[in-house]
Formats: sequence, C-alpha cells, structure tokens
Amino acid sequence: MAPSSVKRSLLAFLVAVIVAIACMLVLAVQVPSVAAAHAHSHDFKRFGIGEVVDEDADEDEEDDDWDFMDDDAILGLSERRNAATRVDSEVSNELCVDSLPVERVDDDYCDCEDGSDEPNTSACSHVLLSSARPPFGRQFSCKADDKLVSLAAVDDGVCDCCDGSDEKGGLCAYTCRTQWQERLERLRERLEVVNRGQSTRKRYLAHAVDTVKQLNEDFERLAQSYEAGQRAFEDLQRRAQHDPELRGHLEQSYSVLRRVQYVMYVQNRVVDPSTFSDAAWKPAFAELVGKCFSYTVDEKELKGGTPNVIPRKYEMVLCPFQNVSQAEPSYPQWTRAERQTKVGVTAADENEEEEEVPRPIGLGIWNEWLDSTGLARVQDYNHGEPCANGQERQTRVELSCGATNRVVAVEEREMCEYEIRFETPAACETREEEALLNEITQIQQFPRQQDQGDGRSEGHEEL
Repeated sequence: MAPSSVKRSLLAFLVAVIVAIACMLVLAVQVPSVAAAHAHSHDFKRFGIGEVVDEDADEDEEDDDWDFMDDDAILGLSERRNAATRVDSEVSNELCVDSLPVERVDDDYCDCEDGSDEPNTSACSHVLLSSARPPFGRQFSCKADDKLVSLAAVDDGVCDCCDGSDEKGGLCAYTCRTQWQERLERLRERLEVVNRGQSTRKRYLAHAVDTVKQLNEDFERLAQSYEAGQRAFEDLQRRAQHDPELRGHLEQSYSVLRRVQYVMYVQNRVVDPSTFSDAAWKPAFAELVGKCFSYTVDEKELKGGTPNVIPRKYEMVLCPFQNVSQAEPSYPQWTRAERQTKVGVTAADENEEEEEVPRPIGLGIWNEWLDSTGLARVQDYNHGEPCANGQERQTRVELSCGATNRVVAVEEREMCEYEIRFETPAACETREEEALLNEITQIQQFPRQQDQGDGRSEGHEEL
C-alpha cells in the first residue's frame, strides 16, 4: 500500500485537476480532440518516467529544467516568417492625348500608344487592358451614373450602362430609372439590417467590459489551478520511481495536464489586449466567446472535388476566439449509401460493418486579427491539424454586419486553407451606415442630374 505522503500527492493532483476542469467549463472552451490526444512514448521521457530521479538534486536547477509551455512537441507551434517587399516606381503624368487636337479625341480610332485619346470608346481597349498602368484605369464610366464597366465591354453589342453610353447611339434602351429604383430598394433593405444590428451591438457593448474582466479572472484561476496540478504531477512522478503501482496513473494524469495546457494556450491569446482592448471596435466581439456556429458544406464545394459517387457532407464549426473544426456526423449513413451504390443493396447488407463517427479535425486555433477587408473585420486561425502533405490547416474568417450571428459561407481557397464568412451584429458599425446613406443620397441625385443633361427620361416620378 502506498504511504500516506503518496496518497496526499495523488489527492493534491486530483483536486488541482478538478479545479482546472471547472475553469475550463466556465470558459466554455470547445477543444478539438486533436489537442487532447495522448502523448507519445517519447513525450514521457521529458518527465523521466521509467528513469531514476535524483531527489537530492538542487531544487532551483530542477525548476529551470521544467518549462512545460516551451515544449514545441506538445503545442505543435512553428515560427512564422513574413517577408514583404515594396517596389516603388516613378510614373510620368504626361499623356499623349494632351498633344492631340480635340477632333481626334474619342473619334473611335486609337492614335496614342498609351490609349489616352479614346477614354469613351473601345478603340484603344487592346492597349489599355494590356497596359501595366493605364492612364485612366481599365474601366469605362457610364455617363448617367457611377457605374463602371470594363473597357473590353465598350461597343461589344451588350448594353452595360443604363443610358447606353457604352454602346453606339440607338442600340440601347434607356433603363436608368428602373435600375436606380431597384438599387435603392436593395440599399434600403441593407440599411435596415445594419440598423437592427447596431441596436444589438449596443447591447453587446453595454456589458463588454464586464465580459472581458470575467475572461481575465477565469484565466487567472485556470493558471493557478494548472500550476498546482503541475507541482502535484511532479511530486507524483518522483514518488512513482519508488512505487511501481503509481506509474499507471502517470499517463492519464499527463494527458489531463496536456489538455489543460492547451486550453491555457488558447485562453492566453483570448485575454491578450490585442484581442478586445486596443481598438474601439473590438469590445463588442467579446459577446461571441464561448459560442459556436455550424455550417454544412458539400465536399464538391471544397478544393479537389470528390471521387465519391455520393458526395460527403461536412459540418464546419466556428467557435470565435477558440477554434475552427470540421466534423462529419453523417459518416455512417454515407458509408452505407456509398456501398449500396457501388456493390448493390444485398451485397452491402451482407458485408456491412458498423461505422463510427470520426473525430473532428482541427482547422485552426485563434491567433489574431488581420487587416480589415472593406467593411469586414478579419480573423486568423492557425496551427490546425496537418494535411497529407504536412501543411498545417489554416482558416481566415471574415466578419461582416448581420442582424444575427451565423455562418453564411465556407470556402477552401487553397488546399488546407479555408475561408469562412460570418455575419454578426458585433460588426455593425456606423461607418457602414454612413456609406449606405451617402450612396442612397447619391443615387437620388442621378435623375436630377440626368434631367439637367440630355433630358432623357422614362417618365417616372422622383426616386
């Protein structure tokens, strides 16, 4: 029977682990199963399992050797090296059109090598489309409104501009007022969504400070519990050298400690000031911590397609500020249907084996905010499980304004690189509302500008 001191060590370790698990539940962390995988045999050598421990060794030296969070084999971390180069070149502002008489401008003949003499015809489109720096861009501006079309679409027999200004006279009907009205309706619908989202965002902001404070307090408790569990495990490890009966507990205890360590790594990123506290737009997103959102995708939509007769369906799960994972809950049903399709119902029934649902695959854990794309905020989730080629899976998440929290699209941009588009009230900022109002005002001015121009009208009332 183990001596009382050993029992006390076991009890201390179990208490610390229980407290740590309680903290994990409070944080509502969704941890992919890959993070909780059992350690390989070589991992245990780090803790001296099966080796003799010198109990008389200097305590300070022992503390220096123990650096659990620096174990790259456990965390699976890799250094990121980003290199960017910028090439600056001087561009001349002198255009060929400046030296031409006015009658040779827009005469449907390309006189200039830079194409600058035909801004409103397609005569120089072959020059402009191939130019690295076209004098006025590669797009044609419709005369009635702010619509831009490719220069290749000018005089191509297709009416792209509502006033027909991209084609020769008489080819296109005037449809501007109808198109403007439809565009206004879409903008007003979007504005309504943004306004509803802003109301919800205000509620998020009302308790964002308390949410962030609670996250920090929970992390501190988790860290303290982890340290206590770590000390208890070290003590148990030393005593196990003299009592073989205790060695059976080490592997299980080590796996639990690894799981808590993984949670600490993720939560340390969550409570970092760069996540919620260093910009005015960030605190509202704290509302998403501890929540998960799923989206079902057909494997035909992912990179590489599928050789299967019946496509498999995956459930992509986004847990903001935690991780992204891919599950396949319908795998048993799919395997049965696939066998029946290939070998027939009777043969499939005779040889059928019970299939288990495979464990989720980690597509990345929370890393950082990236530069915004337009009105969307962008997140990076890295260090996902490796693909067959050894590349770690990685996910980019674009968060845009929406009345509710939901995943709207999932795409595999490159092999093992995923992109998720997510709508949330937390992203409903005043800058989008202002942009929508400005665009609505601009469109409402189009009919007035057109009436003051060539007088063409469909006879509709003011927009």
